[in-house]
Amino acid sequence: MQTTVPIGKLVKKTLVEQAVEQVQGYILVQKLKPGDVLPSEMRFTEILGVSRPVVREALRTLAGRGVLTIANGRNAMVSPVSATMLIQFFERATQLNGVAVLELLEVRLGIEVQSATLAATRRTNTDVVALRASIAQLTQSRDDIDAYSKLDAELHLRIAAASKNEMLQYFVESLSGGLQMTSLVGLQHRRTRAELDEVHTDHCLLVDAIVTGDSDIARKHMERHVNSAIQAMRRDPEYNNENVQ
Repeated sequence: MQTTVPIGKLVKKTLVEQAVEQVQGYILVQKLKPGDVLPSEMRFTEILGVSRPVVREALRTLAGRGVLTIANGRNAMVSPVSATMLIQFFERATQLNGVAVLELLEVRLGIEVQSATLAATRRTNTDVVALRASIAQLTQSRDDIDAYSKLDAELHLRIAAASKNEMLQYFVESLSGGLQMTSLVGLQHRRTRAELDEVHTDHCLLVDAIVTGDSDIARKHMERHVNSAIQAMRRDPEYNNENVQ
């Protein structure tokens, strides 16, 4: 009895693509860290058995992906982990598609609930000072929606920093442009002064819970805060579609 095995067409990789994979593999095997310097282009030509232009293009490709940093006259260096690529993706997605703004809020819900929960248990005195400063600034800007949305995004970045989880920080940082956009749009969709006041109250209660170290309350307030923004935006057909109930 024959067994059907799903197969696909073989993909022909260029020398540059293969060189990219080999250089990435070298970084992993050698356990190189940000700031570590790679061998010279000439050395890689010997290791990989390809021409120098192929190696140079492979290194440029990795630099374009944010993996390497290349400076004139120096060997390539491993770059620090950065949220730049994700920032560009989320900014472009929300600019091209109104529904993506609502979807971004749904992404934020999971990430930021966890961020607030961890922040309540891991915040330091420095974080407490920064979070209280954010609330003071927000309080002073309650009548300026543009300014408030910027400070709102900064508050969420500070909460992520207080979580002491680098991956969460990268994700929230990558959402930074979208954070401000969704905050501004959400504020614009609050129809009354009472609804705007409710947003600020949520911020205050959220920070109070983090400062006092109550992770359960912090989680609940962040969940309520983001869900409130989602509901406000669902009122507008521009940020909704037939698939969103």
